[in-house]
Amino acid sequence: MRRLLIVLLSTLLAVGALPTLLSAAAAADPLTPAGAPQTSTYDPGPELYDHVAKSDIPVKMRDGRVLRATVYTPTVKGTQDPAPGKFPVILVQTPYGKTLDGVGVVGTHLINRGYLGVVVDVAGTGGSEGQSMLFGETEAKDGVELVHWAASLPKANGKVGLLGGSYLGIDQMFTAAEVGPNSPLKAIFPIVTSVDPYRDLFVSGGLVNLESSVGLLAIYAGVRTLSPLVERGPVDPLHTLRLVLEHALATIPFEATVGVHALLHTGRAYDGPYWRKRAPQRVLRKIVKNRIPAYFVGGQYDVFQRGQPLLYSGLQNAFRGRSVWRPMRPNQKPTPRYQLRTGPWDHGNTGGGFDMPRVQLAWFDRWLKNKKTGILATKTPLHIHDTTGPVYGLAGYPDRRATPTAFHLQPGGGLAEPAPKAQKGASTLVWKGLTVSCQRSIAQWGAGALRDIYDQCKKFPALAQPQPGDAAFETAPMEEPLTLAGPVGLRLQMTSTQAETMVVATLQDVAPDGSITDITAGSLLGSARKIAPKKSWRGANGSYQLPFHPHTRAAETPVPRGKVVTHDIELRPAYSTLKKGHRLRLVLQTGDTPHLLPPVAKALQLLGGIYRVQTNAVTPSFLSLPILDRAP
Repeated sequence: MRRLLIVLLSTLLAVGALPTLLSAAAAADPLTPAGAPQTSTYDPGPELYDHVAKSDIPVKMRDGRVLRATVYTPTVKGTQDPAPGKFPVILVQTPYGKTLDGVGVVGTHLINRGYLGVVVDVAGTGGSEGQSMLFGETEAKDGVELVHWAASLPKANGKVGLLGGSYLGIDQMFTAAEVGPNSPLKAIFPIVTSVDPYRDLFVSGGLVNLESSVGLLAIYAGVRTLSPLVERGPVDPLHTLRLVLEHALATIPFEATVGVHALLHTGRAYDGPYWRKRAPQRVLRKIVKNRIPAYFVGGQYDVFQRGQPLLYSGLQNAFRGRSVWRPMRPNQKPTPRYQLRTGPWDHGNTGGGFDMPRVQLAWFDRWLKNKKTGILATKTPLHIHDTTGPVYGLAGYPDRRATPTAFHLQPGGGLAEPAPKAQKGASTLVWKGLTVSCQRSIAQWGAGALRDIYDQCKKFPALAQPQPGDAAFETAPMEEPLTLAGPVGLRLQMTSTQAETMVVATLQDVAPDGSITDITAGSLLGSARKIAPKKSWRGANGSYQLPFHPHTRAAETPVPRGKVVTHDIELRPAYSTLKKGHRLRLVLQTGDTPHLLPPVAKALQLLGGIYRVQTNAVTPSFLSLPILDRAP
């Protein structure tokens, strides 16, 4: 029965792709796997140890709750005898079951080179008591206690690092902010981590992210509820049943409430205290004040694509005493204490094609073992794996080399730098709410679980083309390579026959043979178009490179029928090079199935909407593109 449950839960985890299987995948790879570019010159040497695991260790919290941990201890190679000496600790806090995550979530490449590995079920998950709060204050305080507990283990040397991705990475941020100065915590390594779960995961431009906010949350609730059934250690049927019921009841204040509010467009469908409390952006200053260095790994096709570079710029700004909301200054010197590596990865395959184990060793050996690993010897701590292959470094986000450049929507479907000369002109967009298309959002917002479906549907090129009722704008073939490097803004001037609008914008790379690669995308509900200027980044021609929408009920504004209204749409950041002969295409749609879902009340307002996107000199519409001054 237990084996069957493990198979079932493992399947749910794979489908949800929220647990950090990506860490396990990285840990399972040998250093410098075949075909991987060298991303660190550090040689950590061979594995010196084996290891043993001790499971279901109770950790008593300040209020009497008991969390459960597994500890992996280095042993003399070829034996189960504890290795001599003391070791720094790599601590992982997981909601997915310490047994299911297993040793891979820490990585044998670390443990077998002289680290203690500690994996703990966060409160209300796995074998741990309490209530799951989704990065709530209790969880952050638990993190502080766990850091001190791990630092005092018999084989620990008093230094702790944090590791893990997704939920596990977000927990690192709140723990690092809560520990205070002079803590045993010395470094963190968050993978695919959010700056603002509301905007990064649950809502896109005021529209519900159906796959991630409903589908993935339902899977997370199922895993959390059933994971006590497969935890190792002494089995107490009554205690296990109590944990299952306790975990199940936690779905009411969180998953069920979020789902209902999202569908009805009320409560947590808006930004507010609940979400702000759970946004790591608000604690970045505290992390810097506590002197905790951080190395991030993110994906350009990840659900947190938007937020990961903002973590980098926010920490860089906080280090220089600047606002975490503002763009980095063109001449701002970055510190290597905060680094980000991002590449063409989604939530389930992050780090593919680069040597993440070696980089983790270089990072933790530097901060926890005081070794000279070379990891800080960089003036460009923003490491880019371009979607077309090149690997290069940037200093800023946005970077001073990436100039915001306007590409105007032209009459007849063109896309070019010069503004249109005609005084009149518009393209028609018809609201449908649903799309029959083959776009990257299928895989991206399913956290990589639907990648195979996306790969299969790409075999039918017609599905990737604009559909009836859509609008598309395309450049001439590139005469030279063009590299996009940073946030992308879209200013649409348009009219509507209804008091609500819904626009989904996708930027594509169209090859000479007609094949299409989605670069990035964004969306906006017209009533959510209000801008918060102090949190928005300026782009070309007075537009916004990164528009910030408050997404509060108070900020909602109906769309006046028949009048030209400005819609500033945030497209998630792009790091991609269009090769010579390729075309850049902007596709405008009014749906993105199965990614986006207009709430029921909004769908009634959207029904029958016909939009006229302006393509003239009087009310121009244009992209603000971050064009790198030279291709990498």
